[in-house]
Order: sequence, then structure tokens, then C-alpha cells
Amino acid sequence: MNKNRVRELREARHLSQERLGEFTDISQQVISGIECSDSCLAKDDMIILADFFEVSTDYLLGRSSCKRSIEQDMEMLNKFREYNGFVQKYAMLGEKGRKLLRYIADMLIEKGIG
Repeated sequence: MNKNRVRELREARHLSQERLGEFTDISQQVISGIECSDSCLAKDDMIILADFFEVSTDYLLGRSSCKRSIEQDMEMLNKFREYNGFVQKYAMLGEKGRKLLRYIADMLIEKGIG
């Protein structure tokens, strides 16, 4: 596996190894080992990381330079279509309304309501 890809993806999201571990339930020590090429990546961890970063496992393995498969791109397009109405309404809000909506979303996420 191309270990640097995990580091690149993590750093692109401005995440520490500890924070990535919190999101994925993969220990910081395992993430460090993956990034330093000290340990092999278990299949389950690879799938978790690919899902978290929304990339293909082939991309993580260095077998492809394309981050997502066609199926993943189609899924993302379907998500975009699903959320497009909400995004349009969000864009119609003033700055005060957008700020309030972001605050509410942050609170829901923090409370684990999803």
C-alpha cells in the first residue's frame, strides 16, 4: 500500500492522527504505523479509511491514481442531486440565517444526532 496516501489525505483535511483515529476507531498507533510503513493495513481498516476519505481502496493501495471509482462518482452525483434543494435554500438565506444553520448543524453533530 502507498502509505503516503493516507498521510496526504489526512493532512489535506487538517486532521491529526489522533483525530482521524477518533473518527475511524483506528488507534493513533496503527495510523502512525500505516503512515510510516511499519505495519500492514488490515482489510477492515483499509475499507474504513477508504470510506472515510471517500476514495477507492485501489487509490489507497497505489494501484490507481483515480481517487474514486465510477461507482463512487455516481453515488456522489446522486447525493448531490438529493441535497441540491437544501443547498439552494441555504444559498437563499442571509449571512445570519446561514450562520444559525451552521451552528445548529454543529450542535447536532456534536450531540451525535444524525
